Amino acid sequence: MHRFISVTFSLLVFIGLQAGVQTGGRRFERSIERHFVSLLTVRNGMDWGSWAQREFCPSGTYAAGFSLMVEDLHIFSDNTALNGIRLHCTSLFKGSEHDSVIQSNVGSWGKWSDIKWCSSGFLTTFQLRVEPYKGIMDDTAANNIRFNCSGNTEMLQGSGMSWGEWGEWSETCGGKGICGIETMVEQPQGVGDDTALNDMRMYCCD
Repeated sequence: MHRFISVTFSLLVFIGLQAGVQTGGRRFERSIERHFVSLLTVRNGMDWGSWAQREFCPSGTYAAGFSLMVEDLHIFSDNTALNGIRLHCTSLFKGSEHDSVIQSNVGSWGKWSDIKWCSSGFLTTFQLRVEPYKGIMDDTAANNIRFNCSGNTEMLQGSGMSWGEWGEWSETCGGKGICGIETMVEQPQGVGDDTALNDMRMYCCD
């Protein structure tokens, strides 16, 4: 049984604060503030857990690709499916020294997938595959994600799990592309039912 915990976060906002670290050969740029023009949400996310700190691509870059942290299927034990998402940020000139990776909070299980890239343009809208509440059965919440890319009709689908159903698409970016992310993640429940990633929001910038 899930424990429903209401947690109020007080986020300290430092305009333009960024920090870069090297992780696994990739550069992670973490920015907690950037001017954005629209917020993208979906209606089918679950609500176990709490919203984490939002993070943005460095100024002048946008998300052109993504990768997922997914737990493999367990036949006789607790499944959590989708645990995390990374946005891979770049400028118009992909493969430049300005490439970076951002992520909000992630779950505790699984491994990272390969990156899926837009062939041109940036990510502009998203759709979540979510399993609804299962009662005494095993809950997994968010299972997979899709994105549309700007400039064409290309759709990218993640390599998540297949439980649940695809919800409606979010609105399309009011700016150039997705530039930030915020996730709702349930912390490990011990002997309880874990779900990890439940919902997410995307930010769009000019």
